[in-house]
Amino acid sequence: MLHVWLRDQHSPLAVWQADAKQWQLVDDWQQLQEHYISYKSGNDKRLCLYFPSSHLLQVDTELSLNQLKQLGDTGKQYLFEETSITPVEQLMVRQQSYASHHHLYALAKDDSDSWQQSAILAGFSIGALLPDFLLLPVLEEGAGQQVVLYQDKHTTLLRQSLQQGMAVSYLPLVVERLPHLNEICQVSAIDESVASIESPQLSAPQLLLTQIAAKPEPVDIPDRHALNFFTKTSDTKLSPYLRVAAMVALSALVLQMATDGLQAYRYNQASAATQSAIGKQFQSWFPEDRLNSRTLLQTQMQAKLRTDSQAQSAHMTTLARISPLIKQSSLTAQSLVMQPSSLSFTLIAPNRSSLDEFANTLVTQGIAASLLSVNGNEQGEFSGQITVNIADNSAEAGELSSS
Repeated sequence: MLHVWLRDQHSPLAVWQADAKQWQLVDDWQQLQEHYISYKSGNDKRLCLYFPSSHLLQVDTELSLNQLKQLGDTGKQYLFEETSITPVEQLMVRQQSYASHHHLYALAKDDSDSWQQSAILAGFSIGALLPDFLLLPVLEEGAGQQVVLYQDKHTTLLRQSLQQGMAVSYLPLVVERLPHLNEICQVSAIDESVASIESPQLSAPQLLLTQIAAKPEPVDIPDRHALNFFTKTSDTKLSPYLRVAAMVALSALVLQMATDGLQAYRYNQASAATQSAIGKQFQSWFPEDRLNSRTLLQTQMQAKLRTDSQAQSAHMTTLARISPLIKQSSLTAQSLVMQPSSLSFTLIAPNRSSLDEFANTLVTQGIAASLLSVNGNEQGEFSGQITVNIADNSAEAGELSSS
């Protein structure tokens, strides 16, 4: 992973040379791309960007660890409400704890997105995003008696401990707020010599200013550091557009499932009604038999159709004898009903005598017929039901053929 230090928005980029153990300066992201094209050709194109700590907000809280857990990420954001000009909902919050002391840091998401976009345009991907005060060495804990100072023309940084550090805009004011401080340990600048600072004219005349041999160096395993503000793509929240698109897709899926379910429900209802109708019709045709729902209807009907083929032939023979007689008369036939042993049909006639004459004609022709249920209507017409006994006709036809 390449380590790149951005000291302020318009400063040259500092790139860590692992072999030489020093920082190399490049003018901007384009020059970084040109100088490290060979690095980019490797498998790992990630970099760790150390951003200006001046963009960082810090809150030291007396809340316990359990209380902070209960607050959650949203509650922690509102702890920065008085110090942030950015809406707290747009802050990314990180936490560092030591013993019973808890330090919260926040960074605006817009800043993070801007730096990540710059890296992407240069052909790199960010794997870690850390505040630059973490580059300073850490001295032994001295109850706040020592701090490490870094100064160049682009930034001034102060590190108080492993967990605490900051960007400094006016050093004397910061020193006044550290009452136990007795020594400032200054490290060398990476790009130019900076004269030793003068002792602030404050209430601490014995304050020591010491130049130390240490220098800013990258963090080991930066992607696992507690103050890594880089958020992986898989962890980022969906944009409002994608959320709406996802909701539309989900709604369409639910609607399709509901439609399919309704269609299945209607199909089941129709299937049940069909089975019921089939069962009733089967019982009307074969009252002594029972329809078995576990056996195919075709299988059950084949035997019936074979045994009833002779009866069906008798029905058709009788109809063939009756049809010419109806055509020769002035009557109209309606509603033919075929029963196993009989035929029934309705005749419409202009008067009652026509119905009687037609019934007598059938009897004269040797057809066992009878006239039933004669009714009149408002138009002066009469309807009558003619019932023909097929069994009697078959027996009579058999006698005639034998004679």
